[in-house]
Amino acid sequence: MKHKNELPADKRLILFCKYALVPAVVFLFAGISSAADFSFKPSITVSEEYTDNVFLTTVSKKSDFITRAMPGFALKYNAPFWDWDIKYAYDFRYYAKGNRDNDQTHDINTQGLIKLIDEKLFLAVSDTYRRISLDAARTSTSESLFINQTDVNTAIVSPYLVLKPTSSTTLKTGYRYINTLYINSDGVDSINHVGFLEASYEITQKLSLKMDYTFTRQETTGLQLNRHEAFIGPRYEYADKSFIFAEGGANRTYYSNGTRVTNPAWKGGITHSFDTMVATLTTDVKYTDTPQGSSLLTKSYSAALNKVLSRGNISIYATYSDFSAADIINPLPGVTTANQDRKSYSCGFSSKYELLTKLNGTLGLTYNYLTNEQLSSITRQYYVNSALDYTFADELTASLIYNYNDSSSAQIVGDNWKVNRVILEVKKVF
Repeated sequence: MKHKNELPADKRLILFCKYALVPAVVFLFAGISSAADFSFKPSITVSEEYTDNVFLTTVSKKSDFITRAMPGFALKYNAPFWDWDIKYAYDFRYYAKGNRDNDQTHDINTQGLIKLIDEKLFLAVSDTYRRISLDAARTSTSESLFINQTDVNTAIVSPYLVLKPTSSTTLKTGYRYINTLYINSDGVDSINHVGFLEASYEITQKLSLKMDYTFTRQETTGLQLNRHEAFIGPRYEYADKSFIFAEGGANRTYYSNGTRVTNPAWKGGITHSFDTMVATLTTDVKYTDTPQGSSLLTKSYSAALNKVLSRGNISIYATYSDFSAADIINPLPGVTTANQDRKSYSCGFSSKYELLTKLNGTLGLTYNYLTNEQLSSITRQYYVNSALDYTFADELTASLIYNYNDSSSAQIVGDNWKVNRVILEVKKVF
């Protein structure tokens, strides 16, 4: 199986402007502004991975050795007029046995805030480039470096205004331009125009009321849509670092073919802090855009308990998510939503512990139970993640990582596979 990383000329130009010209401008201002707080840390990460199932198959399994080189940098620039926080890494992958052509991607997170009028008018800009799962209901990036994945670039420009009409009232209103560009895949590019209004009122020192309204205009090569979402609800801090909040509302979507869909919406939760533990319960309803150009209505419920240890921490968690595409109009011919209607049950734990001075160990276990009523299928997944990290002097870190993933399904042949991954990684920050 071969893979080509060839970009159209227009996408190459866009990426060059974003990732060559923008950092150059930041460096220019950093050099001429004496009042700025500026830091720049280059880094290099190299790793060697052995995988015994590079394509995640049951029969004709192929193993490979994957060499990765990841040069990058972290840049921070804070000045009275604007702030920048840029993280970048170029990720090159070499497959020693030639099971796949040499692969390359980027990991970019750029955040900027321009203060047009102090404490009132702002311009927020951000740009991210990362590799994501093609299936919004299932994360495949922990299973493989490329299977069922795509690179996506998301750029956001958002001017907004913050006002305080009274000492107890805060208003925030503005606009977001969101441009989503899928690289090297059949993903559907989109442009979102979002107007928003957020209001909060402090009733007492511990009790406040929050109201949100959002209007979204989404443009793709398929159906266009207009979506209204509104929430209102209280937040009460009943103890130190312990609070409860609940917001209810609705969202209504108008599609360009005349279809109208209304759904109830909510978000809420409780966080309680003990002496060395934090317990959290949350729930929400939201739309999740998929690379295929449709939207999933996602209802989620989660519980987590985090315990601080004398030399580390441990977290246990459980989540339930219901992904529904039954009320979404498919924007592109030939794109099925059958694999998008599903339920996901997950539970597990993660832990980190200082074994010796400069030597840390991590261990995690996750169990996923996926159901799909349309396909009458069940998929069970186990994930084991473990690592040993040793920190030398001068920000030099060596890591030994072992991951084991097990997927099984009686109905879906492609969901039956096991993979072992062993990774030796060295990172140096200059």
